[in-house]
Amino acid sequence: MKIEQKTPLDSQGVVIRKFRPADRGSLFRLCCDTAHFGNSCETFFPDREFLGDLIMAYYTDYEPEHTWIAQYQQEVVGYLCAGIDEAKYNRIVTFKIMPKALFGALKRKKIWDRRTGRLIKYNAQSFFRGEAALKKISHKEFPAHIHMNIKEGIRGKGIGSKLVEAMLKELKTKTLGIRFRALRQEPNFLFFERYGFKLLDCRRVKTWEQWLDKKPLYFMEYGINF
Repeated sequence: MKIEQKTPLDSQGVVIRKFRPADRGSLFRLCCDTAHFGNSCETFFPDREFLGDLIMAYYTDYEPEHTWIAQYQQEVVGYLCAGIDEAKYNRIVTFKIMPKALFGALKRKKIWDRRTGRLIKYNAQSFFRGEAALKKISHKEFPAHIHMNIKEGIRGKGIGSKLVEAMLKELKTKTLGIRFRALRQEPNFLFFERYGFKLLDCRRVKTWEQWLDKKPLYFMEYGINF
């Protein structure tokens, strides 16, 4: 059931709950539908199954207990996922999720596309220029990370606040610190600063501005300690 455009969303009617297996498809769709600054991932990458697996499969399949869902009526309108062990996250993504996702992408043959060529070209340029090389932080100091997304068109209505507050309430007792990275057109993320997150590093990435046709673009990392 979709939220009808004529009905204004009432943030008081949004329910924050933990992830259920039946939510998996909704989370993957929301992730890919908003991957390009609120627009579909197909704008810059042709295979949404591959992208969805890389971004979401760890949280839904390996650490679902740390995923919070924002539900309005019968629709998932937002989520916040956390990985509380960075070493575990990197290991599973590298050796389990990535090989399986790549095999599926090659089998579907969607990955052979000019958009993939552009992705490789501009990210290679960015790598060699060191534009996106944020300063290293200690995973002992910030062992957890988060990933959050809200449906386009209903952002700024308090849903993100409800998700972050639910996450912080639980993770304060489970980890020493949380970090996240973001790509934005502003050199800060004031929403998270209200919750005590501090800007750890920020770089302007002019190569990605050419790739994604957005200017300016800032790649940043925030963190909070408990």
